[in-house]
Parts: sequence; C-alpha cells; structure tokens
Amino acid sequence: MIIKKPQAAGFFQALLGLLPKWTPRIRGLVLLNLLVLLVATNWVVLRDTETFFDAFDFAALRFTIAAAAFSPFLSKAVKNPKIVQAGVELGAWSALGYLTQAQGLLTSDASRASFISTFTVLVVPLLSGLSGKGIRRTTIISGLVALVGVGLLESGGSASFDTGDLWNFASAIAFGIQVFRTEHHSRQLPQKSSLQLMSVLLLTIAAISVGAAGFKHPADVAAFAGNPGQYLSHVHPATLPWKQILYTGLLSTDVALWLEVIALQDVSSVEAAIIYTLEPVLGAAFAYLLLGERWGPAGWCGAALIVLSSLATQIWGSPDAPLSEQKIVETAKQATAGTSSQVSKAAQSLSNTVQSCSGSDRDPSQ
Repeated sequence: MIIKKPQAAGFFQALLGLLPKWTPRIRGLVLLNLLVLLVATNWVVLRDTETFFDAFDFAALRFTIAAAAFSPFLSKAVKNPKIVQAGVELGAWSALGYLTQAQGLLTSDASRASFISTFTVLVVPLLSGLSGKGIRRTTIISGLVALVGVGLLESGGSASFDTGDLWNFASAIAFGIQVFRTEHHSRQLPQKSSLQLMSVLLLTIAAISVGAAGFKHPADVAAFAGNPGQYLSHVHPATLPWKQILYTGLLSTDVALWLEVIALQDVSSVEAAIIYTLEPVLGAAFAYLLLGERWGPAGWCGAALIVLSSLATQIWGSPDAPLSEQKIVETAKQATAGTSSQVSKAAQSLSNTVQSCSGSDRDPSQ
C-alpha cells in the first residue's frame, strides 16, 4: 500500500507535537541534544559492522533505505527549484562527510573518530565569520573550552595517530560546511518544506553512496552488468546486517537530519557545532560500555570540559538570528528617524536665522 503524503507528513508533525509548548529556541536546543544522542550511538554500530561487512556497501544500503522513507515527499519537492538546489547541495556535503567517516573508521577507534568529528566547532564559526555574521564572546569561549576538552579526550585514548584520523578530520570539515549551509537554507525556505528538502537531500546522499560503492568495487559492477540474474543469485538477503542498516538508515540518518533541519531554523549553526561536541562524550561512553574502549584520567577531564562548554552555550548563548536581524532593522529605522528629525530642526533654525538677518538689514527709515 502506498503511503499518502498527508499521512506521512502528519506523522512527523505528530512527533513535534509531543514536545511541550516551549519557545522556538528551547525547542531547537532540545532537538539538537536528541540528535547528538542518536548520532553518538552511530559510531559504535558502524565500527562494529565494519568488522564483518564492507563499509561502502553498507553505506549504499543504509542511505537507500533512508531515501526511500522520505520518497513520498519527492514529487512535490522537484516542483520547487530552490528546494532541489538546497537539497542537492546539502546532500553532497553530507555524503562527503559520511563516506570519509566510513573510510576513517576502517582503521580508527570509534571513540577516537568521534573526538575528531568535533572539529566542526572550528569550521562553523570560521565560515560564520567569513560570511559577516557576528559571534558572541560566550560562544567563542565555549568553543575554545570545547576544543581543549577534545584535546584531553584525544590524549586520553590508547590509539596512536594513523591515516584514519585524516579521513575523520576531512569528515569533520564536510559536516561543518553542511551544518552551516543547513542553517542558511532552513531559514530561507518555508518551514513547511522541511520534509520535501529531506527527500532531495537523502536521494542525493543515496545516489553518491551507490556510486562510491560501485567505484570501490568495479569488478562487482562489471559482473552485475554482464549477468544481473547470476550476480544476484549469489546475494543472500538473510546474511545482510539488516538491523544495523535499518537503525542507521531510519534513526541516525533520517530522524537525525530531520531534527537538524528543524532545529537550525531557531538555533545558529555556531551554537549547534558546540552542542555537537557532546557527541564524543556520549560516543566514547557507548564505546566504553559496548566495545571495551577505555579512557585515561585526561579523557574524563576533557569530557567534563565539553559538557560544561555545551551547557554554557545553551544557557547563555545568543538569541536566534532572525530576532537579531529584526533588532538591527529596528535600530536602523530609529537612527534614520532621529537623523531626519535633527535635519528638520537644523533647517528650521537656519530659516529663522535667515529671516532674522533679513530683518536686521532693512533700512530703519522704511
């Protein structure tokens, strides 16, 4: 049975309706923290799955499932060029982040990879500054404290530096750009278009992931092209890691990206990047419990600094950007009105002076 669009849209609206009637900023912060919790579990699932299943094949299956879930909204999305353009751009950056992350996890610990991913806390403020947006002092200090915490967490691990760390660093840069651009597009597009945007975004990620898997395994592509039936006869669906595919595709991809699109309508990308530094704390905690990866004393100190910096950003962070822009416009109007008033008074004073001078120049005998 085909899922009707209103029913699917109503399901997602019902999820938001479960939240109390908070202000938009509080709602955005709550959604971002839920997102971090979901993504933190992702590291453990991916690291464990890659021990017995190809990372690129897994990504292709994961994002195909993720895109299929939002396919009911695609037909309406393609009618709006702005939504298509935004979705393709965000999908391309996301795909780059996910694929470099998968490559990095082949040789890097899950906890170490999650630590390096927090370098988005540098990328996003840098992009924000280059675009002319202001950054509050509290946000800058929180970002620096979070980086110190990440450094302590990194030094508290047991693994040494390897090429996987470089791939994870590239992933952090890609995701930083994606977060920054998501804030831009989520505020430019109508709020009700978030599900349509997600459908294009996920289709783009799926297409790039399938292409990457094919590029990684050209022999399989050639075999499938030569005799599809024979090739598929050797594929046994029961042996595929369906639990991991469904979990990462529907929860840590679909739900997480949708929460991000909604939250960045009311919370700045700079603040979101700092909140995301909670991810390695939770990711390392899951790795500690499920994979046996351990921290040293410095790691625990780093985790505490990251939590404190995230709390500081959420409690004393800046108000949402649209409100700030509105205040700037109002201030400009007041300044313009004040200047006009001063010009008017000056003109009246000059007129009085001229009349006075003209009166004094008259001949008294007249």
